[in-house]
Amino acid sequence: MHFPTPVWPLCCNMPQDTSEHAMVRHEAAEALGAIAQPECVALLQQLASDPEPVVAHSCVVALDMLESERAGEFEYAAMPQDVGA
Repeated sequence: MHFPTPVWPLCCNMPQDTSEHAMVRHEAAEALGAIAQPECVALLQQLASDPEPVVAHSCVVALDMLESERAGEFEYAAMPQDVGA
């Protein structure tokens, strides 16, 4: 995915800004995972231990999404067809 330059600093700074509401920080962390750029990894790893649980969890999920994107998986969190069979 390619995003214009102004989005990049916003997405990188927003999850770290503790003056922002936790849900805003959560959404910014998820956006970083969706952007799936290597530059996001260190920031997301750092924020995975954020004291705000929703932010920390979002960073863990974002890292997982990023890894899924790197692996070329078709769909993140796809369910196998034979679950429960």
